[in-house]
Amino acid sequence: MPMPRTEIDLRRRRLRSQLLAPQAGTALDVVQRLGALQAQNRASALLAIGVRARDSTIGDVERLFDDGLALRSWTMRGTLHVVATPDLPWMLGLTAARQRAAVAHEARRRGIEGSDFDRAAEIIHRRVVDGGPATRAEAVDALVAAGIDVGDEQAYRYIRDAALRGLVAWGPMRGRQPLLVTVSPAADLDRDEALGRFITTYLAGHGPATVRDFAWWSGLTLTDARRALLVAGSEIERWNDHDDEPLLITASSTDDTTDDDRRTLRSVPAWDEYVLGYRDRSHVLAPEFAPRVSPSGNGVFLPTILSDGAVAGTWSYTLAGGELTVASEPFTGLTASEQRRFASSATQVARFFGLSVA
Repeated sequence: MPMPRTEIDLRRRRLRSQLLAPQAGTALDVVQRLGALQAQNRASALLAIGVRARDSTIGDVERLFDDGLALRSWTMRGTLHVVATPDLPWMLGLTAARQRAAVAHEARRRGIEGSDFDRAAEIIHRRVVDGGPATRAEAVDALVAAGIDVGDEQAYRYIRDAALRGLVAWGPMRGRQPLLVTVSPAADLDRDEALGRFITTYLAGHGPATVRDFAWWSGLTLTDARRALLVAGSEIERWNDHDDEPLLITASSTDDTTDDDRRTLRSVPAWDEYVLGYRDRSHVLAPEFAPRVSPSGNGVFLPTILSDGAVAGTWSYTLAGGELTVASEPFTGLTASEQRRFASSATQVARFFGLSVA
């Protein structure tokens, strides 16, 4: 039986899994470790990598996309994520069918048939293969030239479907516009191998967590999530008992904590995996404060302040005139020590963007 642990132990362990204490070596280390980082807001995703990759700059993270090492696509839950390029095909092999099925009914209601998606996907893919990386506008122009109706947000649906088929994904930027690029074929993994890799990747970057956390995060059925755990076998071990199912970690992970872990304060961006990457967020976010982190209740999560792994408030920042201006909204106030560490975290964010702190 695993040794009983406290909530503080759990939070400190998650900080280490998520490379928030200590930080990682490179931006690629972060992406590979977490498996996928939520990225419907691209700027927040870049900063999520930046606050984990030691001494990194926004240029370091952008180079992941410029060099083809990372892509942004609808890997799970109908939401964009940043993933390491080799991982995208096998992830989509597990998650794309459910995502496409989830939108099929609405598409038919809008008059979009399966054959329309087939034709649009071929046109978008051909445009990128023949013409090179394409902006959204260029992909839409190719659809219009082929006589496809792109009104009523149908262009977005066609691009997303082409991405879910593993044909294209968002890569580097051209100016302020992301570019669609082609995706290499999937590695030779059978479904069980992919399931085992999925859960071990998730737990390496998010553990301790439950099978239900993994099922929610991945968008897989609970049956598939439990199959993944079975396939992973000895690569996964119990960290602690929790309610009706145990908290899990990868067998290769370490359980060491240091004084630095106990002094950690991090300012993480909106939609950060530390807050969002679990079905049960109560271990790090007290339920009474949850509405202050997601005030609209429609899936928007604000940037958060983490003190010793617990969400202690929200924060915001603006970039203007070569300076970063930050503001904090703590739930119950920050101690003098926490205020100093928040200022230090703001300096790190400013350095990431190549700015000074106002």
